[in-house]
Amino acid sequence: MSSPAQPPTTTASAFMAVVPPPLSGSSLWASRYAGELRRIIHQHAQRAPRSLQEHLGPSELGARCDRQVAGKLAGIPKTNHVADPWPSIRGTALHAWAAEAFDADNSRTTPRWITEQRVTPHPDHPGTADLYDAKEHAVVDWKFLGDASMNKIRSADGPPQHYIVQLLLYGRGYRLAGLPVDRVVLAACPATAASLDTMYCWERIHTPADDELLDYVFKRTAYRKQWAAALIAGTASLMDVPSDPDDSSCYFCEYFRPEAATNGGVGGCPGTRNMNAHGNNESGMRITP
Repeated sequence: MSSPAQPPTTTASAFMAVVPPPLSGSSLWASRYAGELRRIIHQHAQRAPRSLQEHLGPSELGARCDRQVAGKLAGIPKTNHVADPWPSIRGTALHAWAAEAFDADNSRTTPRWITEQRVTPHPDHPGTADLYDAKEHAVVDWKFLGDASMNKIRSADGPPQHYIVQLLLYGRGYRLAGLPVDRVVLAACPATAASLDTMYCWERIHTPADDELLDYVFKRTAYRKQWAAALIAGTASLMDVPSDPDDSSCYFCEYFRPEAATNGGVGGCPGTRNMNAHGNNESGMRITP
């Protein structure tokens, strides 16, 4: 009778040599260390002034989704733990570098640029505009984008609604401050390319139609504030608020939580793929825009 097969003997180093290396580092220690560094970066991003601001600024008022904006206005805690803060961190650093570059240009030539200026297009919703060009009477907003977003900016449809509203709000803020604004410009820069050769500028010449659009945005904001008041009072839940986002914006929404698709929206919003486009509205509450 033959004896049972014995497992081959091996050393720990030989065993580790055939184990696939961890994705985050060249060794188990390096992988753990990468996680530690990443944790500190994420924690700092969560404590950045932009992440902690309590009011909605120009970059948020133009969002398509009532649910997203009403939740922010009500101060509902963030439930989205899917989106990574790295694109925002990178954008913040590049914005700071761009401001230094144009401030330096002012010191070398006749002053032309105003960088990182606080403006107030609406008393409740001030914001910081990236750049004002006193020569062209233009308001410029930097966007540092990946390839897919760059392609959207270049398409016939142009920038998404919330980008356009953001630009127009900064323009109104400068006009209310007494400076002329002939046009607004979105300066889209490739965030990961090897050069700036693919930088793309989109412009919109100022007309009275811009103020009509912003008046509608402010009216819509007032409507969303009514929902926020209901959320704070407990007479409505987040899933009662009408929702009309697109799939790309859901990923970055503070209230997106894919798991909510399986439990009726408990703990967050499941996104456009899993919900009625106009919300559940189970409370029977009616707010007229």
